[in-house]
Amino acid sequence: MTTASDPAHERLRAFRARNQRYLDLGHDRARAARFIVESAPSCPGPALDVGTGKGLLAVALAQKGLDVVSVDVDVAEQALARLLAGEAGVDRRIHFLHGDAARLSYPEEHFGCAAMMDVLHHLADPGPVLREMARVLRRGGVAILADFDEEGFALVARVHRDEGGAHARTATTVPLARDMLLAAGFRCSRQTRGCLHDVAVLTKP
Repeated sequence: MTTASDPAHERLRAFRARNQRYLDLGHDRARAARFIVESAPSCPGPALDVGTGKGLLAVALAQKGLDVVSVDVDVAEQALARLLAGEAGVDRRIHFLHGDAARLSYPEEHFGCAAMMDVLHHLADPGPVLREMARVLRRGGVAILADFDEEGFALVARVHRDEGGAHARTATTVPLARDMLLAAGFRCSRQTRGCLHDVAVLTKP
């Protein structure tokens, strides 16, 4: 339970305010997460969510009936994500792991699917994270790569600008990450766009 004075409550308040701003501008972030998960024809478990953030993708995966491990280096963000997962009624399906997605303790071929949403543009070098995703994904497993399209980035920049800040972005894109996995032998089964996101779905051979 949160109180008006604790950090988790303040983060939840800030999240709801920003989320309402996105909704006012026509973008539903929870719907985008569901769209990304539904972009994969099949999504076997257990699932790895790379980069918890607000936990929107982890919640969408759990709502599909999957057990999820969501990894992030930001403990405070995961505390907020845990609250939101509880509100969605899926917190028992999600294990929030504090750690580096480029160095996981799980064995090879542990996960049935691995997904990331709005993470790639934070990575100057996506190689280590993508290699680790490939390592822990079982043969026939599904990798889902998703990030904002250019319209989405423009909207995010506007929201941050209105708040007096700026939104950082590297040169890493979904096509770049897709091509790295293709070079590692993955097969691209689907590419799509929707809810202000580019999405690539790949299968490990």
